[in-house]
Amino acid sequence: MSAAIMMQAVRDSMLVISVMPMLGMEMIRLEATPLELTAIDKIHGRYAKASYADLNRKLTPDLNWDVLQQLCSAELPTGNEKARLQYAFGEQTIELVIDYGKRQLDGPVRVTNQPLKKYTEVDISQWL
Repeated sequence: MSAAIMMQAVRDSMLVISVMPMLGMEMIRLEATPLELTAIDKIHGRYAKASYADLNRKLTPDLNWDVLQQLCSAELPTGNEKARLQYAFGEQTIELVIDYGKRQLDGPVRVTNQPLKKYTEVDISQWL
């Protein structure tokens, strides 16, 4: 499956990753700070919050703030226009292939937390 992804970042503060697999409609949103992640499933009306330690109990290799920030700012050590990252969730493997050809660096960014009132909070273990 492939999807359009929009990544916005305020360096050393917050990242927002929006996944839009069809027609530009945001289906999943990930909000990350240096301390925690919030994943919002807009289709099923739910969200989960987790620390990096909570997430990394099920995820291989470990994910942390530095990796996310490098991913969003195209500063991965490969130096390529494309980044390939593989993560395993138990028996499932997800490969991210990111093409940085259309990036905009240091542009105006409006990053705010998504209001969560209309979503149901679930435990992160239900997603992993």
